[in-house]
Amino acid sequence: MKAVALIIVLFISSLSFSQGVLTFEEVIQKTLEYNFDIRIVRNSAEQIANLNNIGNAGYLPKVSVNADQNFGVANTRQEFISGQVNDVNGAKSQALSANMRLDWTFFDGFTMFAADKRLQLQEDAATLNVSAQVEMTLYQVSVLYHSIQLQSQMTAVFEEALELTRQRFQLLTLKRKNGAASELALLQAKMDLASDSANLIAQQKSIREMKLNLALLMGNAREINFNLSTASTPQVEINRASISKQALDQNTTLLIEKSNVAIRDMQRKELQGRYFPQLNLYGQYAFGTSQSQAGFLVSNRSLGPSFGISLKWNILDRLSTFTELKNNSLQQEVAALYVEKKSQMIANELQAAFDNYDYAKQLYELDQNSLLDAEEIYVIARKSYVNGAITDLELREIQFSVIQTKNRQLSATLALQTSILDLWLLSGDFKKML
Repeated sequence: MKAVALIIVLFISSLSFSQGVLTFEEVIQKTLEYNFDIRIVRNSAEQIANLNNIGNAGYLPKVSVNADQNFGVANTRQEFISGQVNDVNGAKSQALSANMRLDWTFFDGFTMFAADKRLQLQEDAATLNVSAQVEMTLYQVSVLYHSIQLQSQMTAVFEEALELTRQRFQLLTLKRKNGAASELALLQAKMDLASDSANLIAQQKSIREMKLNLALLMGNAREINFNLSTASTPQVEINRASISKQALDQNTTLLIEKSNVAIRDMQRKELQGRYFPQLNLYGQYAFGTSQSQAGFLVSNRSLGPSFGISLKWNILDRLSTFTELKNNSLQQEVAALYVEKKSQMIANELQAAFDNYDYAKQLYELDQNSLLDAEEIYVIARKSYVNGAITDLELREIQFSVIQTKNRQLSATLALQTSILDLWLLSGDFKKML
């Protein structure tokens, strides 16, 4: 029995991993800085932001430099009207040309203006995606953080129950030696000791798993050697009207769907710009020189600027623009349907969240009162057992009842905190979760 007890103690000690205490603010800070999903979506948003510039919108001209050096050797025979014949074998020639050219489309049917607005809308949508990822990650962190806090309190209950069972076993062992207790009572106490030890080990394993998940969200799954600060009483005051309005006005996922409608509209304007002509301005400065052993000119050289204006109007493009506009119209309709669907889903989720909050609040207040009664009964039962006023079975029943009551109370606390987080998440005001 001593060997079994030693193994249990060593196993429990191996699950104890308390090196530092992290506050909720520190956990949030680590998550925002190191969480992989947040960093990935921020990187994607930065790439989209880099595309939002006047050059990509089409405002700026293109400037290019070209150069070409050519060498040739040819057998040439030329017969002129005058009867002269110029017959040269292995005639060498070379030519060098270079130019700097500017091309600027200064009118493209207002496409560049629509593209500029589309790029800005896409950057805004990317920022909303970052906010959505941050909100969901902080929500997960918050639930895990409070779960670990409350389950740590439950661990203390299991430890207290184990200590009481150990004292009972030791007392019965002593009584058994003196002939004042039966072998059956001692065996039952031994079984209860093993059962309570197993409950404590399972509880600590559950906390360890939650810490692993929390550490992963904080960006380092190997750093689980931490404890959390003491749990606080949940804030139960909720402004229903304000949350309902915010949920329909600034819910992040709803704003993303609305931004998709606006982006589709800008894409429509870009497509409509194809129906207009394009006006281009060009200018270049060119240099060219050539030499040849055969032909009219032995050498030729040119140097100077040139400029002009050109018009391009695509009258018929096999109805591709018309088809794309029709598809764009359907895409806008789908995007609008997604907005309507999301609005109804939010309204539905909001009502469910308020119902969960009301239910959780009632259970929280009920279990708070029950817990005070159970703890008082537990203290009385311990004294009564020591004095021999109650039996082992009665003590065990009271012990089990207290554990159940405490577990319900902690579950109600977590449910209330989670329901509040659900409401903040739906409202789009994730800063209130910090």
